[in-house]
Amino acid sequence: MLHRMGLLARLALSTLGLHFASLHLVDASAVQAPLGVSAPSKRIAIVGAGTGGVGALKALIGDLPEEARQGWEIVLFEQRRDVGGIWLPDPNPPNPPELPETPLYPRLLTNTPHPTMTLPNFPFRPGTPLYPRHPAVQQYHRDIVEHWNLSSYIKFNHEVLETRWRGTSEAGRWQVAVRDRLQNETSVSQFDHLIVASGHNHYPFEPIIPGRDLWEAGAPNRKTLHSIYYRQPQDYAGRNVVVVGGGASTRDIAQQIAPLTNSTYVSLKPATIKKPALPFPPMPGTENKPRISHFTSNSIVFTDNTTLTHIDTIVWGTGYELRIPFLTAGGHLDIVPTQTDQDEHLSTNLRRVHPVYQHVLSLDTAYPVGALYFIGLPIFVSNAISDAAQGLFAAYTLAYPELLDSRGELYADLLADETRLRADGYDCAYIGHRIPGDGGGTRYQDGLVEYLQARGLGGHPGVPRGRKFTEQWRVFGVDYITSLKKGWVRIESRGEEYVREWLDGVETEEQWADLMERLVKWEREQEEEEGSYDPLAYTGPEP
Repeated sequence: MLHRMGLLARLALSTLGLHFASLHLVDASAVQAPLGVSAPSKRIAIVGAGTGGVGALKALIGDLPEEARQGWEIVLFEQRRDVGGIWLPDPNPPNPPELPETPLYPRLLTNTPHPTMTLPNFPFRPGTPLYPRHPAVQQYHRDIVEHWNLSSYIKFNHEVLETRWRGTSEAGRWQVAVRDRLQNETSVSQFDHLIVASGHNHYPFEPIIPGRDLWEAGAPNRKTLHSIYYRQPQDYAGRNVVVVGGGASTRDIAQQIAPLTNSTYVSLKPATIKKPALPFPPMPGTENKPRISHFTSNSIVFTDNTTLTHIDTIVWGTGYELRIPFLTAGGHLDIVPTQTDQDEHLSTNLRRVHPVYQHVLSLDTAYPVGALYFIGLPIFVSNAISDAAQGLFAAYTLAYPELLDSRGELYADLLADETRLRADGYDCAYIGHRIPGDGGGTRYQDGLVEYLQARGLGGHPGVPRGRKFTEQWRVFGVDYITSLKKGWVRIESRGEEYVREWLDGVETEEQWADLMERLVKWEREQEEEEGSYDPLAYTGPEP
């Protein structure tokens, strides 16, 4: 069953090293360069061509001055057929328990206005709805690659199987085993630096709840599945469903299936001081329930002691485990459920990778500082702009290693940050890579760039001089996300011609920023006319 997949994944990872050792491999990086051609001065491997990987590649090629990366060889390995990460559709229907390539479902829209989820100075195409469907987001990734001429650096259909450090804490290289999925051939190459941008929406997490097996076996038509397998609302027609979880996908799925089901319930965790419940009022055709306490053979029992006996379907919108199999296979990412802040070897408790400075730089003592970077670990941030800040930090510290403080200083800063979070009531091992606090994502990405600015890089490509990295209009888009969404839904309800009127002539960042400001004012006017205006709706948490 699906809730046992975590164990199966662990067993699969434990055998990968044995299988890998039996392969006949070619060391692709050991082949001598042609006569007269210099060997690369630095070899960098990036894993993953989603927003993080494409953002990192753009920072290396599009932001670093050419002389700073003279003689470098950069390769991005992507196991799928194109860029876009989770925004690239799976060509085959998901077939549990086999994991799909992406959790993407056909009706998926962005839950944030697209101007806030872009690289600096590179907006979406003119005419893109403010909350676009997934094809527009995937096309945006393609546009990045085309605009900065990045395609020659990307190897599609190349799956990274294992990354193993060969060396000491002072020097060495990554041995990277890669399988060409089209040719079914595996090769090994050597790299000085590794950038992991493989995402974290791949390995479903389902909570262990007493009695689940008993309930599943209690009737032949009962089924449970993780939201990673959700595709079409028609699959739930006539069923009685509990959707578990309070994230954006949970709300989306519940809204889509409710008109077709016999009944739809949404099971939510209670709010806490440090983790308030998301705004989740009951939707038409749905009813909110508290957390599931346990199951019996014929009922689901909730923490308020209410029960449901007619449910035949559960959809787990309960998130994902943070696994990076190729690091684990190479012995460089332990799976440690009882992870502590004092561990010096890189580990994951399936919620957090630690120790990692500012969610970007591995501080594992097995290899030099700067050997391993992560792009895209933070959650609940505006991805592209956050990834851009991480990419700049990685690119410039790769080009100028002297910018990095010593391992001891970086580790002390990491522990100090965790101490402050604990003092504020957060469990660092639990919140993982969530950036807490209002405006936390903005402060985070600004802080990465301020690190570079403080070391004299203000005014270098991509690094602003004399201002914050995050433009104020992006902050506005986050602060007013609720009213922006309400306003855009209202506009779309008035028809395509009205949508086109709003989008006509909007092309630049400044014009998109102006559209968002006009939309907030317009939505306020509509609500005031209706008598439904609520001032509290005009500020909100980060998406």
